[in-house]
Amino acid sequence: MSDLAVFTGPAGDAARLRPGRSGLAPRVWEAAVLAHERDAFARHVLDGQGVLDERLVAWRDDALEGEVR
Repeated sequence: MSDLAVFTGPAGDAARLRPGRSGLAPRVWEAAVLAHERDAFARHVLDGQGVLDERLVAWRDDALEGEVR
């Protein structure tokens, strides 16, 4: 189990992201983003291939393609 942290702020400006209010949950269409994150973590980190630091960088760089709204 893990906690889900939801952040709010302007798209494309990670420095201005702040934790969302308590009880805030993702919208249904954000499920694709959560699924991508889960799959990327399994693909890059849990596969056990290569140096951990390199796998973490690959996970960090695995971004979901698409329009930011």
